[in-house]
Amino acid sequence: MEEEENEVSIFQLFTRESMFAIEQRIAEEKANRKAEREAAEEGEEEEPQREEDELKPDEQLEIGKKLPTYMQNDFPRELMGKPIEDFDDYYANKLSFAVVARDWTIFRFSATKALYILTPFNPLRKISICILTHPIFNLCVILTIIVNCVFMAMNESFPTMEKVFTVIYTVEACVKILSRGYIMKDFTYLRDPWNWLDFSVISLAYITMFVKLGNLSALRTFRVLRALKTVAVIPGLKTIVGALLEAVRRLRDVMILTVFMLSIFALIGMQMYMGALRSKCVLNTDNDNMTDDEYFNYVWDRDNWYPHDKFVEPFLCGNSTGAGDCPENHTCIPELHSNPNFNYTSFDHFGVALLCAFRLMTQDYWENLYMLVLRANGPWNCLYFMIVILLGSFYLVNLILAIVAMSYDEQQKQDKADEENEAIELAMNSPEPHMGTITVVVPPGMTRSPTGSNLSLPPYNGKDKETASIQSEKPSEDHPHHPTVKPSFSLPGSPFNSRGKKKPKHGSQNADRQPLVPPYLEIFLPFADESNAVTPSSDEMYNVDTLKKYLTNVHGRSSLASLGLRNDGRPSSRRNSVASLLSRASHGSRRSQHSNKTPSKLEVLTRTMSKHKSQHLMPEGSQSEGEKKSHPNSCRTPSVPDVDMKDVTVIRELLETASGHRGSFMSSDMGEPVIPLKDRLYLKFCSWTCCPCWLMFQKGVAWFILDAFVDLFITICILVNTAFMGADHYGMSENLENILKNGNYVFTAIFATEAFLKVIALGPVVYLKDRWNCFDGIIVFLSFLELALDGVSGLSVLRSFRLLRVFKLAKSWPTLNMLISIVAKTVGTLGNLTFVLGIVVFIFAVMGQQLFAESYTFEYGPNGTYSDEEFPRWNFTDFLHSFMIVFRVLCGEWIESMWGCRRVAGIHCIPFFLMTMVLGNLVVLNLFLACLLSAFGADSLQDSGTEEAEPNKLLEAISRFKRFGSWVKVNIIVCVKVKMQRKSKPPILPVVSPSLSRVERNGKEPISDGPTPVIRNGKLEKTHEPPTPTATKPTADSATISVKDLDKQSESSTRPASRATLKSHKDMDGSSSGSCSTLSDDAKERLNMVDAEGDPEINEVDVVFANYPDDCWCQILRKRCACCIRFENSDLGKKWWNLRCKAFAMVEHNYFESFIIIMILASSLALAIEDIYLPERPILEDILYYLDKVFTTVFIIEMFIKWVAFGYKKYFTDAWCWLDFIIVLISIVMLVAESMRIGEVGAFKAMRTLRALRPLRAISRWEGMRVVVNALIKAIPSIFNVLLVCLVFWLIFGIVGVQFFSGKFHKCVNMEGIKVEPTEIANRSMCNSTEGYKWINARVNFDNVLNAYLALFQVATYKGWTLIMDDAIDITKMDDQPSRENSILYYLYFVFFIIFGSFFTLNLFIGVIIDNFNQQKKKAGGSLELFMTEDQKKYYKAMKRMASKAPQKSIPRPEMKIAAMIFDITSNQMFDIGIMLVIMLNMVTMAMEHYKQTDLFTNVLYYINLSFIIIFTIECLLKIIGLRQYYFKIPWNIFDFVVVVLSVLGIALSDAMEAFFVSPTLLRVVRVFRVGRVLRLVKSAKGIRTLLFSLAVSLPALFNIGLLLFLVMFIYATFGMNFFMHVKHTGGLDDCFNFETFGRSIILLFQMCTSAGWDGALAGLSNEEDCEEEDKNCGSYTMAVFYLVTYLVISFLVVVNMYIAVILENFSQATEDVQQGLTPDDFDMYYEKWEKFDPDATQFIALEKLSDFVDYLEEPLRLPKPNHFLLVKLDIAICEGDTCFCRDILDALTKNFLGTSDTGDIPADAGGPKENVEYKPISSTLMRQKEHYAARLIQKAYRAYRRRRGELGAPPMSYDEAMADTTPQEKQEIEKKGEENDDQREKKEDENEVITPSEQKTVELGPDSDVVA
Repeated sequence: MEEEENEVSIFQLFTRESMFAIEQRIAEEKANRKAEREAAEEGEEEEPQREEDELKPDEQLEIGKKLPTYMQNDFPRELMGKPIEDFDDYYANKLSFAVVARDWTIFRFSATKALYILTPFNPLRKISICILTHPIFNLCVILTIIVNCVFMAMNESFPTMEKVFTVIYTVEACVKILSRGYIMKDFTYLRDPWNWLDFSVISLAYITMFVKLGNLSALRTFRVLRALKTVAVIPGLKTIVGALLEAVRRLRDVMILTVFMLSIFALIGMQMYMGALRSKCVLNTDNDNMTDDEYFNYVWDRDNWYPHDKFVEPFLCGNSTGAGDCPENHTCIPELHSNPNFNYTSFDHFGVALLCAFRLMTQDYWENLYMLVLRANGPWNCLYFMIVILLGSFYLVNLILAIVAMSYDEQQKQDKADEENEAIELAMNSPEPHMGTITVVVPPGMTRSPTGSNLSLPPYNGKDKETASIQSEKPSEDHPHHPTVKPSFSLPGSPFNSRGKKKPKHGSQNADRQPLVPPYLEIFLPFADESNAVTPSSDEMYNVDTLKKYLTNVHGRSSLASLGLRNDGRPSSRRNSVASLLSRASHGSRRSQHSNKTPSKLEVLTRTMSKHKSQHLMPEGSQSEGEKKSHPNSCRTPSVPDVDMKDVTVIRELLETASGHRGSFMSSDMGEPVIPLKDRLYLKFCSWTCCPCWLMFQKGVAWFILDAFVDLFITICILVNTAFMGADHYGMSENLENILKNGNYVFTAIFATEAFLKVIALGPVVYLKDRWNCFDGIIVFLSFLELALDGVSGLSVLRSFRLLRVFKLAKSWPTLNMLISIVAKTVGTLGNLTFVLGIVVFIFAVMGQQLFAESYTFEYGPNGTYSDEEFPRWNFTDFLHSFMIVFRVLCGEWIESMWGCRRVAGIHCIPFFLMTMVLGNLVVLNLFLACLLSAFGADSLQDSGTEEAEPNKLLEAISRFKRFGSWVKVNIIVCVKVKMQRKSKPPILPVVSPSLSRVERNGKEPISDGPTPVIRNGKLEKTHEPPTPTATKPTADSATISVKDLDKQSESSTRPASRATLKSHKDMDGSSSGSCSTLSDDAKERLNMVDAEGDPEINEVDVVFANYPDDCWCQILRKRCACCIRFENSDLGKKWWNLRCKAFAMVEHNYFESFIIIMILASSLALAIEDIYLPERPILEDILYYLDKVFTTVFIIEMFIKWVAFGYKKYFTDAWCWLDFIIVLISIVMLVAESMRIGEVGAFKAMRTLRALRPLRAISRWEGMRVVVNALIKAIPSIFNVLLVCLVFWLIFGIVGVQFFSGKFHKCVNMEGIKVEPTEIANRSMCNSTEGYKWINARVNFDNVLNAYLALFQVATYKGWTLIMDDAIDITKMDDQPSRENSILYYLYFVFFIIFGSFFTLNLFIGVIIDNFNQQKKKAGGSLELFMTEDQKKYYKAMKRMASKAPQKSIPRPEMKIAAMIFDITSNQMFDIGIMLVIMLNMVTMAMEHYKQTDLFTNVLYYINLSFIIIFTIECLLKIIGLRQYYFKIPWNIFDFVVVVLSVLGIALSDAMEAFFVSPTLLRVVRVFRVGRVLRLVKSAKGIRTLLFSLAVSLPALFNIGLLLFLVMFIYATFGMNFFMHVKHTGGLDDCFNFETFGRSIILLFQMCTSAGWDGALAGLSNEEDCEEEDKNCGSYTMAVFYLVTYLVISFLVVVNMYIAVILENFSQATEDVQQGLTPDDFDMYYEKWEKFDPDATQFIALEKLSDFVDYLEEPLRLPKPNHFLLVKLDIAICEGDTCFCRDILDALTKNFLGTSDTGDIPADAGGPKENVEYKPISSTLMRQKEHYAARLIQKAYRAYRRRRGELGAPPMSYDEAMADTTPQEKQEIEKKGEENDDQREKKEDENEVITPSEQKTVELGPDSDVVA
């Protein structure tokens, strides 16, 4: 009993005494604080306060989180749901109490009176708390919310239900307010932001009951967000929501930048296009005598505009060059009536212009705006769009993506770290199940817990296996420097048991496995499977001090953290550890400050333990190899070797089988082991080991079914089956239908047999363990189900399950497998994300429905404005339509739906759509992409590679064929050789023994002692014993190796590889002395032939480029055929050789290359000129004709010269040369065809455009482009793989689409092509029999798989997809007329396709390209950086940046007084900021302009503008006076000067200036970019600076990619002009957008590189019906599809994604720089400040100025005063004349900022050379301080000596004599300082001042003080 009284639990009921204790503690704390404050005022230290401030709430014990697992077992069940004392130390002296709910959720309440009435002990408040904390309460609220949402989504309104919901919410709020209090204190109702939402909703409900506020019920939809609140407990969702909130927070800077950029684009648009989109084509009038009014009315009459149909948009035209023309008999009248698109698209005022700019940024239907502007203003305006799209759209949108991706990434890392910490703590603290409670006996005097034990450690439950098995096989990547902790668990019950995916199928998981020892003690034991396992003695075992030491030593930092100690030894805020639990149990007051320290000695008695200790040790000799390998990152100690978890599992199973299932050794009864029912059933039914015959049979079946050839056969079957399914199409013959049906039966049988045989061979358990087998089984089952339900109608969907067979390919197709595994990995996260997305969509859909539904029904109703128009398909009338509109906005299409909404509901639609767009599309959808990109990280790729360790049987089967082929080949060769050798007398080669002939048998080379035979060109050769000299080292007579670096491989391959010198040609020997070109085989083989015996010398060979062509004859001929060498040495041979040498020299000459490049460009230009107008210019046509002949001749001659110079082998092994050869060949064929007059060979003319590919070769000489092209070529295999995977994914949707829609897109139309209502014409036969109607098919349809692919491609790129969906949801039965929205649920097919086919697969492209970039970057990282630590890398980068900068000479201050004053004013920062504000005001006034503004407004703006011009002119003049000639050295000043001059001219000659293209106002807009200058002065603008900095860094790469894009466009424009020049203008082709000229082709292709409007172009180019054959203006469907799809894949999916990849990469790099290191901006600021101290740019400043200078700097380099000792510590070199060199100071400050001390591996010249400066260091700050210190010491000793010996007369040398050299002034100063320092020293005699680098405390002492840093 006594013992029980002494025990105490950390969980205590909250009573009045507890409250009294808290109040007492608060009073004590106040008193302490007061005392401290008084002490501080008296000048004492205030250290203790700082420590107290560090106490923070424990993250694991936050409100709403679950009680940590290790505390749950300790928690008394009777306290659940009751107020208890707060168990987080942070709240120890706060008035609060906690409640732990039945589901372990933690609640916290204020212990003050709620509503000033209810104390915590009031019965009413107690009941409220009980209700609130009960899990059922929360569940009821969530169910209510969900039901409420369902009601809101319904069309009808339910007033009674509304009241019911309001009452429920009111009750909920009352319960919360009664239990928590209202607002004044912590933890009260309104202190929780989620409750603000509830409160506003309830208040609004009551207000709307009595006051009519309109339709505010939409605000209720936001209550759905509360679902997120409860779900925030799910870990994955927490990451997503965390990342979302973090992203929104971080997007602040991007939003500011975006609005800024968009405003600039909008202003430029306004200046250029205000009122320009109102032109109309008006019918010419016959009446010439009209009055002005009559003419005005005539022009404004809608019936006179073209086209005359009032439901069609009027035609836009323009009067400038190249703008849209009006049809015949019409005139273009500008500024007439309204703008296009219901008057919503224009640049007439700033608001709409900004909307247009945002539309361009999001690229929504931007092709429409682009076409309108180009039609009205001419083609040159495409430049405006190029800038906005490339800079605005690509850059800004992808910045948002980059930020979302980064915040997601960081959130994930954070979560991972949290999980790991939690798991480590769990591992430390959780013993295994049924272990019983360990009683810890405490020395008397310590209290005990009421439960009878000091410490109940929680049981280890099976659920937490995953969390417990925290130690990954790999060391954690985030913390490479810390050792990985591997706590060991006893074998049989190890939580690692179920590490793998496959859980053991037999044996109960918990009951029968017991630990040998309690886990937290077991860390002392060697692993139980060690053969030398010895049980330690009991004192060792139970000495907690040892435990503590052990944990600290072995487990390094991580375990320190988990023990509640940080690395620096301070207590951490986490107390969830053994140590803290022990200490809590053992200390009287758990509020004691030392709660984290364990008592000195704890004796732990576990008698049960010692009884059974020896019984359960492992049998001898069971140690396996795996355990001996210790983990590289864990610290080794002799007592605890590491263990391989696989071995643990194996041994566990062995043990279990050997010893049967053990009973629990810890339980009191040690009865007979009981075999659980599960095991008995398993043994009976699943083991399948009944009789030997069966086992033999099983073996035979296994031998057959598991063979590689069977796998190959099955794979072929899958492919054929896929082809059969894809062959299904509309209108197929009965015969084919039967073949497909029977084929399906056959394949079903094959797959079923395979599955059945595998089950027999492997047994059901092993079979089901493999995921692929489960997948096969499911497919077979579904196939049988489909056959069974064949006749049932409506179940044809089951047929689509067959398609899943396609995925069986993944087993043997690594890329597909990898992508599927990536998709599978992200499905968890994406599931959460889809949930969030669902909530976002739902909220916006319901909101839209509540806000706009009535407007639609009214406006399109009988009394509405648009009663005569058809009701729009995209509307908000019900939930499904609202959902589709919101989903469409998420896909990035918001503008058209918004126009529709604005027509009926006005301006309110804009904020709704913009919000949906920004939140839904830019944030949530980018999270989708971020999620995929993070899954694409190189780690996950490697992981998915390592998981599948099983061999790829398909490859094995193929390699068997290969091996068989090579075996046959080798045997034939050997036979031939043997016969040859028998005939010939002297054997050239030694006889090849059969044993040596197995060269590639089984894919491996045999190991032989002698020389290894090598197969070359199909013949067996012997490598010579003495290695050829050329293979190892270039010698005088040997060939020179010509190997360029691999980057230049492509170009260098046209140059010779090797050439034996002429001397070696005279050597007739033919032996290996070097006469034969040893390196003449291909380059790879040349590099591989190295001396096998010597050590390899890497990077030591001097590469010498050969100056000779290759030998004439190949090696074999030279060896065998003597006549070859004779010919070489004849006169003719020598002449031929000379000719070749000359040709070679010519080809290698730079001028030759330049000439060819000029020819290539000229021929490309000639191709670009050949447009539709060429026949009208006969002279040009003739010139081009002859030029073509010239180019052809030049290219033929070039080819012949290269043949002579390089030889055929070299020429034809180069890809570029092949390209040339093919093009030249085509030209030759064309010449021959023309000379033989075989008609017009048009096909070859088209092939001639391949010559446009040749600029690639010219550009491969240009570094920047070459990098991009190389990157692209390297990425091609992975891009191709992804393309194939996309095709497989889409194939499935395509086949399903064919089954749903094939043949059902046909419809009946009238003569105008308008669809007829089904009431008029019901079906096909009726349509065909009625005059004036025809039955047609939709151009894009699902009639077969290829058409389905095209349709899906349109849907995936969101172009033309609405029409396809309209057709799909209108379908009825086959051959019936479609009826509007008859099958509306087919929308879901498209929604699913967009999610899986577009979001997933198209984003895989970005993933793959970025991944490729990163891999190449790793390869190109350079060897130097490989060997540096992280800190050194940062320092090295900073040094490289420093090297590129140097101090500028500052502008000298003028002599004249006035000029000097002006100079001071203009060079002040405030002056700049003032001017910037004026510029901003100027922008604001510009933004106020609008179309048709009043005269008064125009005049006011004119005068304001005039005043601005005067201000800018004055600024300009002041600067010119102050800066004199230096004014023009600053680029911005020149720009300002030009703007001022033009503005003044513009005012003076306003009429003349407007005639020019550029108005001065436009230049004023560009001025806004001066903001860049001021941003640097604003400290808080660092985020925006980072964004701009990343753009600046990206520009060179983006320029290269832009060039590549232009190149692709150039090539396709040439193709397009050749193929589609004469196509009739229909669809997306008109007089401005077509392929008639090169310029128009480029304009059209630029629009399509963002995939915009390609559906229209496809419709125009594939038009084969509405055209005339004789005019040759018909399109070609196949050609158009091929042309556009390839262009889109190359430009839209590859090149544009490279653009995105570069932006993402550079942005993350820039952010990293800002977060970790110093940016170039910081260095610029440093040098700017330097100018003030060193106006003449000498690069030196005086030593005494150093302290002021480092204090004057900006953060992060600044060292604020007092900084003397820091400067000493930095050890800065002092040069002659007591000066410091600028780069030394910067270097020291950089090291100080980065904390880099060890810079060993960094080259000394990284910071740039110092030769150009007189740099002579004589000392350093540290050295100087030491000298001062030594001098002081001597002086001090000498003074003491004088004091002591004062009476003995003068000392050896007087102080005055010692100071004789100094001036009297210095003498006084030194003496004064000496006395001061003496006083200081005496005062602080007893104090030790220690300066630690980490704290950098500085004490300002004199430079001559006697403290050495």
